[in-house]
Amino acid sequence: MQENKNYGLSDNCDEIGAEDTKKDISASSDPRTAPEQKPGEVEKIEKTEIVAPQPKSDWGNSNAPELIPPVTPREPEVLPREPEILPRREQQRAPDAQYHWSYEEQRRHDDKKRRRGSGVLSYAIIMTIAFSICLVTLLGVVMMETGMFTPDITRTIFVREYDSESGVLTIAEIADKVKPSVVGIEVTIPYGSTTTTGVGTGIILSEDGYIATNYHVVDEGLSYRVVLSDKTEYEAIYVGGDELSDLALIKIDASGLPAAELGNSDELIVGELAVAIGTPAGLDFAGTTTDGIISAISRDTKIYDDTGVMVKRMTLIQTNAAVNPGNSGGPLINDRGQVIGIITMKLSGDYDGIGFAIPINGAMTILNEIKEHGSTSSSSGVASKRPLIGITAGGVREGEQYTFEDGTTGVAPITGVLIIEVTEGLDAANKLRVGDIIVEVDGKAVDDIYDVMTIVNNKYGGDTVTIKYYRDGLYNTTTITLGTEQ
Repeated sequence: MQENKNYGLSDNCDEIGAEDTKKDISASSDPRTAPEQKPGEVEKIEKTEIVAPQPKSDWGNSNAPELIPPVTPREPEVLPREPEILPRREQQRAPDAQYHWSYEEQRRHDDKKRRRGSGVLSYAIIMTIAFSICLVTLLGVVMMETGMFTPDITRTIFVREYDSESGVLTIAEIADKVKPSVVGIEVTIPYGSTTTTGVGTGIILSEDGYIATNYHVVDEGLSYRVVLSDKTEYEAIYVGGDELSDLALIKIDASGLPAAELGNSDELIVGELAVAIGTPAGLDFAGTTTDGIISAISRDTKIYDDTGVMVKRMTLIQTNAAVNPGNSGGPLINDRGQVIGIITMKLSGDYDGIGFAIPINGAMTILNEIKEHGSTSSSSGVASKRPLIGITAGGVREGEQYTFEDGTTGVAPITGVLIIEVTEGLDAANKLRVGDIIVEVDGKAVDDIYDVMTIVNNKYGGDTVTIKYYRDGLYNTTTITLGTEQ
């Protein structure tokens, strides 16, 4: 509570009503003796008139300065008084109050200082680490660039060194060099009671008119018309062919022909240039040239018939040079203008840029035999017949009833592949019999004939497979040597 003090002033500035003042002060200065104020009651401050001091009598003359009238102070506006709450550190205690010391504020202050200190320390550590990493990286780059430090890394890169006499050609030069050695072949084939024609491509192998092409181009042909790059036409004769390797040889009666230069398909490198020249979509497009790269070498390719049965396997060159119907039998050429493959097929359907060629090294072995004998027995280097296990079978489920061709019926005691027939002359005929149920091949469970074919098709004639089968209530295991289709 604020103290209200009344001061009395006499006519003389030197004479102050000490007694009255002392009394007023002593009555109001002690809050313990002040009259009790009711809650909500506003304490009023008494109005005190302040009188200016009068001059002494020896100043009293008519020339004396005009006295300043007494100043009456404006009565202060009385407002409701709310209890004033001081900050903790400013609150006053009664003289007889006991002090309770608390270090809570100090602890909080110290904690803040510590947190600020730890944050600064963490930032300093992070920046130091980042700087160290940058410094080490910079030093490593500088050392490697200057040769002061060389990492122990071995890389094998296939590089062909070319010089002005290397023989490497541009695509335009390749086309100009090889096109004269590429021919279009129109084949007349029977079609029901009439005939139709098909078109393919061939490669001139010799000056006297031997031309290599695909077997499927000239197979069943009644006549052959060969068109050279200069539009000269010849009738050709069929010399011989090999269905397995898809190679054939025809001949025209001519001389002085530009024979193609042959390369070495064993030296091919994935990624090098590949150019194809052929007759896609008919003789009107003869000499079409496309380019790409060697996408893969020695690609193991399985060939299937229309029923989904694998008929053979071939080892081919894969390229992304555009290959279309009519390119069959044409050349795949390297960057020196040398024939390194004979185009044979492409992957159809939803696939683009996947064409295949027969490697020229293996192809020439077969074609030379055909030239000498009209047939070949050397196609194993390019293609192989599908391996045979020597059974006819079908999948059955446990409890399923089945009927053999002779009318015999039965109920499958287990799930597996039921043998319906065995092929005489193959190893399986000596170890398996009709009614056996195969449950595993090479340790893999099988329950239909396609499971068995998938495993066998990844092998070659002469390889072996381990068969687990069920017979007369017992499981047995045997090893069978695969045969080949004759």
